[in-house]
Amino acid sequence: MAPKRTTPFQILAALLPGTSLRSTQAAYLQVLLVLWLVVPGRLNFTNLARYGGPSERTHRAWFQKPMPWVELNTSLILQMQDQQCLGRESIIGIDAVFIDKNGRCTPGVAQFWSGCQQRSLSGLEGSCVTWVDLDTQQPFPLSISQTPTDLPGEQTRTDVYAQDTLNTLAQLPPAMREQVLAVVGDAYYAKRKFVDPVADEGQLPFVGKLRRDASLKHLYFGPRTGRRGRPKKYDGQASLSDFSRWDVLPWMDACTAYTTVVYAVGLKRVVRVVALLWPGKSGMTLELLFSTDPTMDAGTIVKLYRARFAMEFPFRDGKQFAGLGDCQSRQAQALHFHWNMALHSVSVARASQLMSQRQRAGPLVFSMEDEKRRAYNEFFADRILSLLPGDLTCEKFAPQIADLLLLGVKAA
Repeated sequence: MAPKRTTPFQILAALLPGTSLRSTQAAYLQVLLVLWLVVPGRLNFTNLARYGGPSERTHRAWFQKPMPWVELNTSLILQMQDQQCLGRESIIGIDAVFIDKNGRCTPGVAQFWSGCQQRSLSGLEGSCVTWVDLDTQQPFPLSISQTPTDLPGEQTRTDVYAQDTLNTLAQLPPAMREQVLAVVGDAYYAKRKFVDPVADEGQLPFVGKLRRDASLKHLYFGPRTGRRGRPKKYDGQASLSDFSRWDVLPWMDACTAYTTVVYAVGLKRVVRVVALLWPGKSGMTLELLFSTDPTMDAGTIVKLYRARFAMEFPFRDGKQFAGLGDCQSRQAQALHFHWNMALHSVSVARASQLMSQRQRAGPLVFSMEDEKRRAYNEFFADRILSLLPGDLTCEKFAPQIADLLLLGVKAA
């Protein structure tokens, strides 16, 4: 007989008592998660009210209230670690997600880069900080914040991204902070305005990617001349076509890898750089990864940067199945609540399937579509049983309707 499955609703109910949420907040969040996984169409106030529970007006009121999303998500991760579903080493990934939004009355509508269409489009943008487990490569978004458009003084969007990252890091429990090996971002975040706060104030190495034409200088370790003036610090420009002065790395993939410690002119700091070269359609392709910690192993740098890609999957599942772009409100606080709820629902569903598959060999097979289908089947069966005489529930008839609850589930 197959072990009993732990549902997302049971997982949420188990972690809420250990948080700072009031009883009314906890009760509403449990009702909202049920509706979030059950509603098959657009996840807006109107559809949430159609499937029972709170009215549309009640939903609108709750979405205007703050919710400790970082605390909720970190409690979920710690719960999964206690269940031995996740490891104890992780990275903090930072990335932005474009969210389509029409109209002119919503705050924050501007031109933002869309990675899917590879061009700037009019809409909204959320800056998401994600915890990625290195053992299982499972991502759990911690918080997502809207990128503002009206910035005071000389402040830029990069400053906002850095502050969002530092605010999230400050809310991590000490047990989780010790597990974070680095903050990881793509080439956009390889700027002093982001790297300096993370590496200095956040006291964590930053791992990212440099431009292919980055200005790098070799460090000088030769003898001193004894003359007056500043000692020689650099030993010429680091060539990105001749790697004779770099250390060659043994690599299992089809690429060739080199590494060295250099001074990055754009970052104004000493970094360890890993150059990866592999044959492409028009010659050799070059990628430059780096870490602000010069003592970090080159293989670790590549491993941490590769793990960053996992944070794209919650964005995909959030847009396709969790209504990330369906918010009906034009209020900034409601948008913040909606986006975080969408990603939190994906995380709780991921945790449920992690617990169900932890005895299996191989990587997790996660499907947000299956989770919504299973939740809808159970909701619909419960609704039918409630109309029949007697106190009938799906839990009482679990063996008899087990196949019915899995109707349409692909990875059952």
